Amino acid sequence: MHVAASESSRTANAGVSLAAALQINNLLYERGKHMEWIGVIGIIVGLVFFVIAAMKGWNVLVTSIVTAVIIAATNGMDIANAILGTQSSYVTGLASFVQKNLLIFMGAAILGECIDKSGAAKSIAQAIVGKVGTKSPYLVLLAIAAVGAILTYAGISMFVAMFALIPLARPIFKECNIPWHLFCAAWSLAACSFTMAMIPGVPAIAWINAANGCGVSMTAAPVLGIVGSVIAIVVSCIYIKFALKRAQAKGETYEITAADEQAAAEQKDLPSLLISLLPLILLIVIIIGGSQLGVKNVVYIGMIVAVVVSMIVFNKFIPSQRDTMGTGAKNALGPALFTSAAVGVGTVAAASVGFTVIYEAIFNMPGGTYVSAATMAAVLGGVMGSGSGAVGIIAQNFLEPYLATGCDPAALAKIIATAATIGGALPNSGAMFGMLAAMGLNHGNSYKHIAAISIGAGLCALIVMIALANLGIA
Repeated sequence: MHVAASESSRTANAGVSLAAALQINNLLYERGKHMEWIGVIGIIVGLVFFVIAAMKGWNVLVTSIVTAVIIAATNGMDIANAILGTQSSYVTGLASFVQKNLLIFMGAAILGECIDKSGAAKSIAQAIVGKVGTKSPYLVLLAIAAVGAILTYAGISMFVAMFALIPLARPIFKECNIPWHLFCAAWSLAACSFTMAMIPGVPAIAWINAANGCGVSMTAAPVLGIVGSVIAIVVSCIYIKFALKRAQAKGETYEITAADEQAAAEQKDLPSLLISLLPLILLIVIIIGGSQLGVKNVVYIGMIVAVVVSMIVFNKFIPSQRDTMGTGAKNALGPALFTSAAVGVGTVAAASVGFTVIYEAIFNMPGGTYVSAATMAAVLGGVMGSGSGAVGIIAQNFLEPYLATGCDPAALAKIIATAATIGGALPNSGAMFGMLAAMGLNHGNSYKHIAAISIGAGLCALIVMIALANLGIA
């Protein structure tokens, strides 16, 4: 009888223990779900803070660390490990970008400084103004955009082309009395719009990764690419005209800088147009030719050749080779560090629990494969602050489920690459920080141009591209 009572007691206790365990498990599950959403909110709050701080002109290196701490703390991550760890941390993201891109930034900045100090920039600018004239600032802006688009479509890195074009544009803007912040509008059309992924055959990293991931050629989805490019260009041109008229109505003019005054005071002989263009021509030829031949590190090779040639052919036009190289190298550090700091924030965000919740929700959203894929790419591009980085993650982790739906791989690749570059143009993007720093501008006075062209015109093009893809047109 005592044995039976003991057995009954043990059974009752086991039942109570099982019920308690289930209750604890449910509480832990609910707590985990709450923590996931707190993580999502933390990512949003962190990135909003980062953007507002940029708009207010706060130091990017400081605010990027604060943003990474906010994201780590709200996602239950070890803060020290999220900032200083050896994997998927702020410093590893920052260091990885610096490792891959610092020499490109330095080479491009030194080349730009050589072109500027030698007077080659002024020589090229005079030739452009001679063709376009100074009576139509709008045509001048479109001419600058066309030159930049040709450089980036030819495979020249966005930062390389920008550092080369800035010294060419300044004397033109001064001559035509165009507010310098409008250079950001022209450059956004040139390098942060249709040449990022839309136009067929463009050798941009985002498009290369998307095309390879989907197993299609570089010229895949030509109709989507051409239609999207035309829409982006037309909308961007309309905006540039509007922005120019608004600036003129406000009485805005080109503000003379110390460098402009120094250049005007020197009044030295200028190199001929052919000599002025020679380093840029060699850079383009080496990058395009080397890429076709499969030469490794062709960008570095082209950069070194262009810098060495510019030092030789501009030697008699440059007062001090040492000072020119030193200034160029110093000019590269700010944009490189600002860009890498934003990449560090994106690295922490991508490793968080909240990030997982975001992409799972997007994958299961209504609207069809192309809408889901475009949203996924844009959000990842925004969270990471990098369109090409977002495409890399999608290519490694998310393409199979999308391709399994039976969609057109070419259309999918084009839509993903385009959407990712749109998301990568949000204010927290590393490229935006580096680009504006190199121009001597900031988010407060110039990001509106990037938003209108890279995001606004890009979305117009993307919507039409998705509609065409749903109709089976690629």
